Amino acid sequence: MAGKKYGTIRLSLSAGNLQYGHCSQRQVDVLQNRHVIYIYYGKKSFYVGQTDHFLSRHDQHRREVKTDYRQFQHVIVLFGQYVDGNSQNDLESLLITYLTADNENLPAGEKRLCRNKTQGNQYVEYPHRDEVLAQVLTPFWERDLCEAGLVHQPSLSGLRTSILFKYSPFTELSAEQFDLIHEIQNDDRSYLIEGTAGTGKTVVLTNLAANLCACGRLKVGVVVKANWVKTARRIFRAYGLGKNIAAGTAYQLIRRRERFSVILVDEAHRLRWNSPKQNHLTTGIFDQNDPKKNELFLLGELADRLVLFYDSIQAIRPSDIPRLDFQAYVRERDFQKRMLTKQFRVQVKDAGAAYTADDYLNGICSFLQLKQDAFDPRVFQNRSEDAYFGIADSIHELFSYVDEQRQYHPKAQCRVLAGYARPWGSRYRPEDGRHVEFDWTEDEDHRWKWNSTHENWIALPGSEDEIGSIHAIQGVDLDYVGVVIAKDLTYRNGIVTAVKENYFDTNGTPPKESFSIQELSEYVRQIYYVLLTRGISGIRIYFEDQALKRHFMETAGLS
Repeated sequence: MAGKKYGTIRLSLSAGNLQYGHCSQRQVDVLQNRHVIYIYYGKKSFYVGQTDHFLSRHDQHRREVKTDYRQFQHVIVLFGQYVDGNSQNDLESLLITYLTADNENLPAGEKRLCRNKTQGNQYVEYPHRDEVLAQVLTPFWERDLCEAGLVHQPSLSGLRTSILFKYSPFTELSAEQFDLIHEIQNDDRSYLIEGTAGTGKTVVLTNLAANLCACGRLKVGVVVKANWVKTARRIFRAYGLGKNIAAGTAYQLIRRRERFSVILVDEAHRLRWNSPKQNHLTTGIFDQNDPKKNELFLLGELADRLVLFYDSIQAIRPSDIPRLDFQAYVRERDFQKRMLTKQFRVQVKDAGAAYTADDYLNGICSFLQLKQDAFDPRVFQNRSEDAYFGIADSIHELFSYVDEQRQYHPKAQCRVLAGYARPWGSRYRPEDGRHVEFDWTEDEDHRWKWNSTHENWIALPGSEDEIGSIHAIQGVDLDYVGVVIAKDLTYRNGIVTAVKENYFDTNGTPPKESFSIQELSEYVRQIYYVLLTRGISGIRIYFEDQALKRHFMETAGLS
């Protein structure tokens, strides 16, 4: 058995004073002059840091005003051949994120609060990273931190699927993300950040929010969709940022009428205007005599500046601000436009394949006639059961696929999704006077309900046995996905077009007085773009409409 590739030194603290008189001379040398990672911890909180002069750094910490180091009773110092200037940023950010995720499901009285307030670091490839993760981070967690009583989950594998891990404000960032955050943080202008599905817009948002809080007494607003409000608040609260950041829907922030230094808007393509198809609960914020005063305008009135995260092909309802109106507002107020280009969500890892996630995304866009970029069709042609993509012959086969993946990957998020091609009859509302047990029926043995709620549906017990709609999963990452491409979409005369009579989102249909099948088709195609780009590790699709299936097979080179 190979020997340990790292060392640890455990020390006690008394009223903030470091107790290291028992250390050997070589240990003192490590504390004075070596690259180390250190973790202060007590019963209620922890702090992770890095330095190459720990004793001097500890004296600096003691003089800090913001954190009282008397709250910590212990410190554990990690050092060794792989703990150097290359790996320190990586180890520091991963430990902050893992320790916070480890606390996620503990009772309130047992949780430790993360005291780190620094920004995420730029991710830079460095030599021997695989060895650092496998031979330092993993055993350090599973042996030393468990033995010290600092962690509760002995395995890191289960923590990697945690929402707190995926969207940590301390995530290692790509050079593109890091440079963008640094630019916005050091500027006072408004920004429009465009990126297709999976380009890390939400990760940039959470990191940017944390950095803005850390660099001054800024009041930061964060706008998310309703299905993500609780998640966003939990993330910021877990990392000790809850008091500095107000997170909610655009409607909630507008109704609060508070002033912000900056408002960050996730899914900005879903901001609303005073549409005839608007939810009646939200119309009170609009000026009936001035249609330009949409949610984007009203948010702009509340903040010194805005940062918008936007993907025009994820707008899915007539109540979403029209693209031309959105762009006019951005242009008139001289927003700085930036792009995120690197794909992070979809991870096509088919053995020996030369095609990439970009090939999959470009192929989906070509099939849906959203845009026509070149792609390698072989991404759709791999027949292996381990392939990223595949076609199913029924809805229950989609459920079999995600259920099987769940057995191999118990911590994975696996769901079946569908276009809005069935009424939501299982939603019980006394005023409707109607209620059905199941919304989707394939045969007597295979029947399913729609998602029972839009908000935080993924975390709901029993949601694995329901079919998710666009309103439950937009902005959400899933590991393995089954998608029903239903009869609300077909292929006719060379065009991918919506079928109005098979589309049941009442607020998703253009008003009667301005209805056009072209507009409805744009919404429905974009809904399927969102559904088909949720899966990280795998996806299977089932076509209800045979004409549309034939069009897909031709696009993908399968006919």
